[in-house]
Amino acid sequence: MTRAVVRLESGSLAGAWNADRTVCAFKGVPYARPPIGPLRWQQPLPPERWSGTRPADRFGPRCVQPNRPAHAVGYFGAEPESEDCLYLNVWTAAPTAGEKRPAMLWLHGGAFLVGSGSLPIFDGSALAQRGAVVVTINYRLGRLGFLAHPELSAEQPYRGSGNYGLLDQIAALRWIQANIAAFGGDPDRVTIFGQSAGSSSVSSLMASPLAKGLFHRAIGQSGGAFFARILAPLDVAEQAGVTFAHALGASTIDELRSKPVREVQFRRPNEDGLLKETYDAADPKGIDRATAWAVIDGYVHPDRVMNVFARGEQNDVPLISGATADEGTTQPAISSVAEFQRRARTDYGDMADAFLARFPAGTDAEATLASRRVIGTRVFNWENWTWANMQRKTGRSPVYFYHFGHVLPKPLFAGRGGDLERELGAFHTGEIPYVFQTLDARDWPWCGADRELSDVMARYWINFATSGNPNGPGLPDWPRYAPPQPTTLFFDQGVRVGAVPDMETLQFWTDFDDSLRRRPAA
Repeated sequence: MTRAVVRLESGSLAGAWNADRTVCAFKGVPYARPPIGPLRWQQPLPPERWSGTRPADRFGPRCVQPNRPAHAVGYFGAEPESEDCLYLNVWTAAPTAGEKRPAMLWLHGGAFLVGSGSLPIFDGSALAQRGAVVVTINYRLGRLGFLAHPELSAEQPYRGSGNYGLLDQIAALRWIQANIAAFGGDPDRVTIFGQSAGSSSVSSLMASPLAKGLFHRAIGQSGGAFFARILAPLDVAEQAGVTFAHALGASTIDELRSKPVREVQFRRPNEDGLLKETYDAADPKGIDRATAWAVIDGYVHPDRVMNVFARGEQNDVPLISGATADEGTTQPAISSVAEFQRRARTDYGDMADAFLARFPAGTDAEATLASRRVIGTRVFNWENWTWANMQRKTGRSPVYFYHFGHVLPKPLFAGRGGDLERELGAFHTGEIPYVFQTLDARDWPWCGADRELSDVMARYWINFATSGNPNGPGLPDWPRYAPPQPTTLFFDQGVRVGAVPDMETLQFWTDFDDSLRRRPAA
């Protein structure tokens, strides 16, 4: 691409070169019409055309969300935000259009409550220099992205509602199909990759008929949507939406659409007053999950993700799935052993004894550690292991499984609320700057081993985006996932192949998940 101007279906864009003119970035590109006014809680519409050449040298606003100034991993900062948030960013090193380089769409995490595609650790320059065309997006979050309501369902021909954030991601994939060639990308080699809620989104897109044919490889990092109760049925989500609307004094959807955006995002559904507008990972009550999470809407999600995979109806593409060794260290904890044991009896019923044997805690300090391990192993490690297993069982495309155990040189995290200063290890989100080769976005004491590991991971990810196989010259062989053989790739002190770690805990969560599926819905 010899010029920093490209022509899209909607108009011309002027990007900006980096200092050595090896990568051109196009920031703040609209991929859908602003979802404001009557378009709040509607499916995204194609962007309006513009005349002249639109500058694309600054990021678009993120979705309105709680602030996150003191997160343990330190990646979140203040950004402009708006309900008008459907913008994407492209990094390319292609010298001309028509190069047909693999395209990679990154879906950011943040519990579907916070985050954006503009964080420094998501900068696509290094991956672009390695041969990909990298796209990051903002999508609707919280209640703007996932509120369900009977009136909203009645507006749609499919008679469902919610999942607008996932529909935004699908709109971005359609935008890529129509426009990525102008940046030197190949619409027939699109990889979706994401972490945490972004990884959960990748699993949802693999299970969604709406995304069929829009992507050709998938990478899920620390998250999925396989657990039995993770997606609410539409009727349950609609009733939560009715309760929320009544709390705001809105008797119709038109009245709800007229409410200020911050009131929509932060009003408590069952009591007076606004929620705190600061999201704290150690106390993640920011937005009521019943009105701010994906649902089985009969459209994006025709069924539970597990059921779709069990029937072999997923979008069958090559998959990389994996998680970190210490997913739970940044997660909320139960700090009292009495409360931990009480919750065990309440939540696990006739499996409580097995649960307490698997996660023993005899002191408050042990309860804190055990409760974090519960979240880390179930919400993340089990999800990605189950995802790999389901794709291997019912899909034809290859699966590659990893375990990131490299301990980052993160300064000790000084906890709040009596939580002791602690080491984080290979924590949730820890692998991201290694994949993007953005270690220097954080002023931490990186060493040569960190940079070597980052180089290896980026090469695997680029090879996978290029061919559907992460292997390539000069890299340790990454075998296809084929348990019980030792086919897990470990990223820790170097790269090695071994057996799936902590199988007994993973099997416990499978047994518990099976028990939930047998129970009638509450």
